[in-house]
Amino acid sequence: MQQAWNRYAFIRFVLFMAIGIVAGTFIPDFFNIILLLFGGIAVLYIAAQFFRGYQFPASQSVSFAVLAFLICFSFGYLNAFWKSEKHDEAHLLKVNTDEIEAFEAILINAGKTTEKTHGFKAEIQQVLIDDKWQNYHGNAMVYFQKDSLSHELKYGDELLVKSRLSELEPPKNPLEFNYKRFLGFDQIYHQQYIPSGKWLKLDEDKGNLIMAYSINTGLFLEEIMNEYLQNDQSLAIAKALTLGIKDELDNDLRNAYASAGAMHVLAVSGLHVGIIFLIVSTLLKRWRNRKRGRIFFAIINISVLWAYAFITGLSPSVQRAAMMFSFIILAQAMKRQTNIYNTLAASAFVLLSFDPFLLFSVGFQLSYLAVLGIVFFQPKLYGLLQFKFVIWDKIWAITCVSIAAQLATAPLGLLYFHQFPTYFFLSNLVVIPAAFLILNSSLFLMIISFWDWAAEWIGYFIDHFIQIINYLVFSLDYLPNSTIDGIFINTLESWLIYIAISFIALFISEKKLNYLKLTVLSLFLMSASICLRQYENFQEKKLIVYDTGKHYALAIRNGFSQYLKVEEELAQDKNKLRFHVYPSQLQAGIADFHPDRFEPDNQKELFEDFHGLKLAIWEGKRIIHWYQELDEDFTFKKPVDSDLLIISNNVLEKHEKVLEFFNPKKIVVDASNSYYNIQNFKAKFEEENLDYYIVPEKGAFEWKL
Repeated sequence: MQQAWNRYAFIRFVLFMAIGIVAGTFIPDFFNIILLLFGGIAVLYIAAQFFRGYQFPASQSVSFAVLAFLICFSFGYLNAFWKSEKHDEAHLLKVNTDEIEAFEAILINAGKTTEKTHGFKAEIQQVLIDDKWQNYHGNAMVYFQKDSLSHELKYGDELLVKSRLSELEPPKNPLEFNYKRFLGFDQIYHQQYIPSGKWLKLDEDKGNLIMAYSINTGLFLEEIMNEYLQNDQSLAIAKALTLGIKDELDNDLRNAYASAGAMHVLAVSGLHVGIIFLIVSTLLKRWRNRKRGRIFFAIINISVLWAYAFITGLSPSVQRAAMMFSFIILAQAMKRQTNIYNTLAASAFVLLSFDPFLLFSVGFQLSYLAVLGIVFFQPKLYGLLQFKFVIWDKIWAITCVSIAAQLATAPLGLLYFHQFPTYFFLSNLVVIPAAFLILNSSLFLMIISFWDWAAEWIGYFIDHFIQIINYLVFSLDYLPNSTIDGIFINTLESWLIYIAISFIALFISEKKLNYLKLTVLSLFLMSASICLRQYENFQEKKLIVYDTGKHYALAIRNGFSQYLKVEEELAQDKNKLRFHVYPSQLQAGIADFHPDRFEPDNQKELFEDFHGLKLAIWEGKRIIHWYQELDEDFTFKKPVDSDLLIISNNVLEKHEKVLEFFNPKKIVVDASNSYYNIQNFKAKFEEENLDYYIVPEKGAFEWKL
């Protein structure tokens, strides 16, 4: 039993290292203690090895294991601390960014073009403060105004920029996506928009040569696809699937593939690297089981995998997949007495050693969970049915792969994306074989691009084949209940689901009834957590004024019922609604709100209009929403008492009008007011000793009754 368990050593190592990474990221204050602990345990562990006999009691074995796990935990903690650049005394976070007059930076990624900007990740080299250059450093997202000069910017360019930097802000609305933390895991803590004429190119080719060649190769291959594929959507799909370029995918394509459960096809990762691995393995099949051929097989296979990673710009997702398959190939070539789970854990251990913050990457989590699900569940599902005809057998095999991957990744999908694709098993029957064919055809197109006649025919085939696949994917989206959306689970509930899945896996492997009982217990605790949260939502009475940028949005809730008032322009911007408003709606269990289907006019009006004011009595509280300028001759006989006054759309021209018209207990100035207007009257509010709340500065206003 002990020998069998030793085969899973890296699984235990990576688990404890992951716990250390989480601790080092979120509670870094114990660095000195953990450093001393790591040094002491490491010395103790090495010294103990000299006194460790061939045979030793079980207690001694446990002691060695505990020491090893503490070393892994400490290593994870220290690595996360050391790799976090913000702890450096010369980091930009130590500077007041308002004092920065200019900065020098090197562009360190391929960039992304939008309708109005060219965006790059930039490595800041030094900053100008009080006319002196100072060696503060850090990474930032910089967005250049779109013009003919910024269009020529590329990886490795060194720039002088006359601008300050803005520190990324935390989310300002309840449960809004934490973009600051997301970029922080990539060591990015600042951003800035750069207008035309505010930057100067100093030098070029200052980046990593390998990365530069990788990006340039990708751009060259992109031009080949531009030449031979005519349909815009086909071209976008081919670029995303083959080269990992997703900038040209429109919202319709993204939504259709996401609803069909096929979005993984459009993100170059494990599936695509697996296809390359399958192609090479098939071509070199005769060498695979030969004693000397195994090394040749491994060298060629690994070389091809990393060559593919190279042409896709060495993106983190492809590097992860290539590393994972490289470990599998090496383990097979060396004929080591190991197993796939330990091999996967070893690849994760190496990746996390180089970049501990990969642990927080959704792509990293989904990649490893999908592979684990396929490795464990697919053979067991596949063995349930047998078919004589090859075509039915292949269909069943792909279906089993889809179910296994979905079973392993669904809880994470619900946690992050709040939806479940109902027909995923049907879409994967189409898109997985299609991805295999499109990827092969696209690579073949690049190889024979020098032969125009053949390249045109291959391009014609790819173009029209992708159009057929798109039609099938869009057709699935039109089926009834193609996607179950509006699902909300919290982190604890997702963990309980994974614990239940783990116990199911143990039950299948060990055939012990206790594991099935623990599965039921985990699901019961998960259900209890959901019921408790829903009960709290049912009891809740809350008013929220959201921070949505330049528009106003107001929600008044009573249990699961809600009145939501948003500006007309914001109501048409589904992406803003989804980003700023939707997360809190999901958490509150508001079932009748979805950004894509929201129509303000369909709601029962809670407020009464009165000369540019909206008035409401809610739970005995008088609420006034001042959203429109009042006539100059408009007046009240005496100030109107109100529990809450919400001011929108820059209607407040003179602060005296507030006290002339109203006697508010609380004033809320929302995000639709200009910065200049807010600053003008904030001092006046303080002077009059008024209780006020500025939404653009403090985030969404929440008022519970």
